[in-house]
Amino acid sequence: MTVRLGLLSLALLLPACATEGGDVPLFGTGSEEELDRAESLAYGELESATESPAVGKGITELRTLKVQVDVTDMAHTKVQQLVSGVPVWGGEAIVHLASDGALVGFTDTLLAQVDVDPTPAFAADEAIDFAVAAWPDGWSKLTADPTADLWALRHDGADHLAWRVSLHQVNYEAGDAMPVLFVDAHDGSVIWSYNNFQTAACSGDTNFYGTVAVDCYTDGTSYYLEDTTDRLGTYSWNNTTSGLYYVSSATAAFASATEVDRNALEAHYVSQKVFDYYTTAHARNGIDGAGGPAYVTSHATNFITSTTSYSSNYVNAFWDGTNGYMTYGDGDGTNSGSLTTLDIGGHEFTHGVTQYEANLTYSGEPGHLNESMSDVFGSMVERAVLGESIDTWSLGEETWTPGFAGDALRYMDDPAADGVSRDYYSSTIGSVDVHYGSGVPNLAFYLLSEGGTHPRGKSTTVVTAIGADDAADIWYLALSSYMTSSTSFSGARTATLSAAAALYGTSSVQYTSVGDAWSAVGVGVAPSCTSTTYSSSFSRSGRTNYHPSSSGTSVTVAGQTASLTGPSSANFNLYLQQKSGRTWSTVASSTASASAESLSYTGTSGTYRTAVTSVTGTGSYTMTWCK
Repeated sequence: MTVRLGLLSLALLLPACATEGGDVPLFGTGSEEELDRAESLAYGELESATESPAVGKGITELRTLKVQVDVTDMAHTKVQQLVSGVPVWGGEAIVHLASDGALVGFTDTLLAQVDVDPTPAFAADEAIDFAVAAWPDGWSKLTADPTADLWALRHDGADHLAWRVSLHQVNYEAGDAMPVLFVDAHDGSVIWSYNNFQTAACSGDTNFYGTVAVDCYTDGTSYYLEDTTDRLGTYSWNNTTSGLYYVSSATAAFASATEVDRNALEAHYVSQKVFDYYTTAHARNGIDGAGGPAYVTSHATNFITSTTSYSSNYVNAFWDGTNGYMTYGDGDGTNSGSLTTLDIGGHEFTHGVTQYEANLTYSGEPGHLNESMSDVFGSMVERAVLGESIDTWSLGEETWTPGFAGDALRYMDDPAADGVSRDYYSSTIGSVDVHYGSGVPNLAFYLLSEGGTHPRGKSTTVVTAIGADDAADIWYLALSSYMTSSTSFSGARTATLSAAAALYGTSSVQYTSVGDAWSAVGVGVAPSCTSTTYSSSFSRSGRTNYHPSSSGTSVTVAGQTASLTGPSSANFNLYLQQKSGRTWSTVASSTASASAESLSYTGTSGTYRTAVTSVTGTGSYTMTWCK
């Protein structure tokens, strides 16, 4: 749908009672009828809502990019800004509607007063010639036909009509690239460019996971690395660059005598585990959400494709967003071994997911977020298969520099440990390589999952752990429903807070901890509360200790958090209580079956105290209260 605002027929909209926060659910199944309803309501809000970014910025022409109903039964309609029919680069908005049709809010990266002459001085073919002439390798190493499409681009404060020219140079050697160049459509100059080659360099041996079971296809004579149920196919270049080959076996037991066979089998295992993670954890069907995309068609099936053993000694892995498949090198045995690990596979698969969802531009802060999303969900895949450990928070630890034990490519729990990654926000971070700036959101996700403070003391914010499962749910919903191609770090904070609010509410520990996690890495300000840590112990079960005392203390801030750490063999509970007259009321509590508890509360000023109770067990504990 392309709509010029002001001409939208009111007949498209539902009755007013459905848009005023009534209790009749309009969304819940994601049916075509619901999606059409959400889209119509969204355009109504864009045209008339007081806080509409389209109204506020005078934008009258929009096109629908995506409409979806998420797991919280909210509807999200993403729109693309246009000028005289030409899309505006980075000009996007998302309209968020509650299940009853009420407006929840907008995600806004629309651009005000974009002014371009919409008629290009030359055609796409000539724009491609200009771009290739500006590319150092010219035509000589391109591996696919370039493409060009027309955009309105605001760059360095000036508006341009520009041809976006995408080049594809993947020869499985150093210097591989997927450059995107914006050519001024009136004078032919190159305005801006970035490299869309989305890579994760890894290394290691091929037998990381021992003997594994994989789903395969048989024609009665041979067995192939093809899963026809989930439509996942794995193929090998056999250390060439000239064509893909089947990796097959005469029996159900694949031989692993050669590196090529082992790497292909492992990549197939990894692709199934990544697919299973996204299906189980986020109800996602494949990279594009619809069981695809398919690159190879074989045995009457279209397969999501993984390819292995490219060229020789190739130390890299990447998602080919142009053709839609994943590539894993064998490594060179020194810088890396095979790149077919769980976290690398999850990383590359997630680049595809990101492309089909927010489509974060692979440059500057959106590029850092793009890489970080892949690191986050690569780690979550590994955790889902192997269980959580210290290795969960290291990237490529199995494969990186085989001659040096205990190292990794990147460290989410301490990004600066690799010597190059950033772990705290600065205004100049946009100029940093996308792999290194990703350390900031990586650390935010780690602190949100595990809790604690900045590993190098760059902030004093204490983050209460919510666990990796809740953190991943928030990050995924933010990526799929609240982010656009130009989302910045500040925008990511807003997007993840919106996702946390939708999933858990604004008074939840999850919501508070998301804000704290970003604040801990310099993105936004932490809530204004002061932390105090209390230590005590229980000599027998059934006792309660009050902090700072049974009479409590005056609290004037609205938001409070508390976290408790006690013996794993005991069961201690944590309560926040407010005084009312002569009585105390519990306003928040955490009562899990162990002694790691955390709570969050937003309320009014008054007299409060915390209570720690030993349900079973004895021993010492510490409790931190931010008030």
